[in-house]
Amino acid sequence: KNKCDLEDKRNVTTEEARAYADENGLFFFETSAKTAVNVNEIFYEIAKKLPRAQTTQNTTGMVLVDKPAQGSQSASCCS
Repeated sequence: KNKCDLEDKRNVTTEEARAYADENGLFFFETSAKTAVNVNEIFYEIAKKLPRAQTTQNTTGMVLVDKPAQGSQSASCCS
């Protein structure tokens, strides 16, 4: 819930919002963009729930390397 710094203008109580989040498997953070309360924390929690990147194994036995940067190429062994 955003604007936790404006408690007097709430339409939903903290308890109601927290209960709704719990019932629906959602995060509940009171945040404020104005004061930055809990802004980083909610992004950290979301990031922790994201699936981790899958690493692929090299099954061919080949090793791929980047081409050297232009201008740093050495003479070819076959020229």
